[in-house]
Amino acid sequence: MKPLRAYTNILRLRVNMALRRTVVKNYPVVAYIDPTLFCNLRCPACPTGLRLGLRPAASIKWDMYRSIIDEIGDYLFVLNMFNWGEPLLHKQTPELIRYAKAKGIEVTLSTNLSLNLTDAYIERLVRSGLDTLTVSVDGATEETYKRYRRGGDYSLVRTNMLRIQSARARLRLDTPKIVWQFLVFRHNQHEIDVVRAQYEAWGADLLLIAGAHMPFEPYDEGFEPSSIPEYNLYDPGHPYQILGRRQLAGGRPCSWLYGGFALNPNGKVSPCCACAAEKDDFGEYSPCRGFFDVWNSYRFKKARRLFLERGRGRGNQALGDLEPTRIAQRLAGTGGELQAPLKPGELICQKCPVPFVRDGVNATIALIAQRHASLLLAKRDIRYLLALLLMGGPAAGPILRGAVRKINRTVRLPLHRLFARTRLQQRV
Repeated sequence: MKPLRAYTNILRLRVNMALRRTVVKNYPVVAYIDPTLFCNLRCPACPTGLRLGLRPAASIKWDMYRSIIDEIGDYLFVLNMFNWGEPLLHKQTPELIRYAKAKGIEVTLSTNLSLNLTDAYIERLVRSGLDTLTVSVDGATEETYKRYRRGGDYSLVRTNMLRIQSARARLRLDTPKIVWQFLVFRHNQHEIDVVRAQYEAWGADLLLIAGAHMPFEPYDEGFEPSSIPEYNLYDPGHPYQILGRRQLAGGRPCSWLYGGFALNPNGKVSPCCACAAEKDDFGEYSPCRGFFDVWNSYRFKKARRLFLERGRGRGNQALGDLEPTRIAQRLAGTGGELQAPLKPGELICQKCPVPFVRDGVNATIALIAQRHASLLLAKRDIRYLLALLLMGGPAAGPILRGAVRKINRTVRLPLHRLFARTRLQQRV
C-alpha cells in the first residue's frame, strides 16, 4: 500500500481540478517515462520508426531518472516505461524498473521484443519486479506480422517470449505478466481466431486485441481499418469516437494537466503521452530546479487556463473545433503532428489530437479505487477504507458502498458474537 500522502495527494488533485486552478501543488498519479527515443523497427504510423526527427534520439540518464522518481515516486501509482522509443534498447531498463518498484509503483512496459537479448538481461528484467510486459505482435504469420512491424523478426519475438516465461518459472516469480497485443487492421483481421488459439503457446498470459491507428499519407499505402466495427477506431459508433465526442462537448478540465506526467529521455516534458513533437512540449525537467518548476511552467498554466475560461462560459472555441467522427483522423501521418499547424503562441491542447485521453488520469484513479475496494474486502484493513475515502470522486462512492455491503454480509455474525462475548466478559 502507498503512503497516506499518496491518497491525500489524489484528494488535492481532485480539488485543484474541480476548482480549475492554474497553479497546482499536487503531484501526478500516473507517468510515462521513456527510457529511449529510438527504435529498431520502422512501423509506418510511428514518428520514431519513420525517422521523422520530431524528437532527438536519446537515452535517459540515471541521475535525472533517480531525481524524478525520488521527487514524485511516493505519489505515483502507475509508471508506463514506454512511449515513443523501444525501452529494452536501454541497457539499464531492468534497474530503472527496480528503482521505481522500491517506491511501490505499478510498472508496465511495452516492447516489440524483436531484439537480441542476453540471458542475463532477461533474468534482470524478470527480477526487476516489472508488473506487465506488453508485446506488440500484429500477425499470426510472419508475412502478416511484417506488413506493419517492419524490420521485426517474427520467430525472434516468439523465442524471447518463451525465454521470459521460462526465466519466470525458473525463478519462481509470478511477474511480469506477458500480454500479447494484437492491433487489428483489415489485412490481419482474419487471423484473430488463430491468435486467440495460440497466444498461450507463445508464452503469453493474456491477449489484448484492439483497433489500430492508420498510417497517414504518404505512409498509408496498403493499410485500411478493420471491417469489424468493434476493431475500427474510425467507426462513428466505436467507443473511441463516442468518448472523443463526449470529451469535446463536455468542457471538463483535462485530467492529464493535473495528474499525468510525460517525461522524455532528454528531460523534455510533454502535456500528455500523445504529444509526438518536441516543439509542442511544455517545458524541461531539471533536477536542480525541481518538479514544480516545470509542472507550473508558463505553458502548463496557460493550458489549464483554457479550461478555466471555458468553465466560465468563455472561450468555447479555445479547445478547437474537431469533426467528432473523424477525431482519430486528426492524427497526421507524422504520428501525432496536427494536420493544421499551430498558430504562434497556440498550444497543442487547443487542437487536442486525441480528446479521449483527457479522462485518462480519472480512469486510472477509478481503477485504483476498485483495486483498493478488493483489498479492503480481502484484508479488512481500515487503511484501505481510509484510502477510498480520500480518493473520493464519482466512482468511489458506489465502490465503497459495495465493499461495505460485502464486508457487512461476511463479518456481521462474527462481529456480533465478538461484541456479545465482550459484553459478557465486562459483566463478569
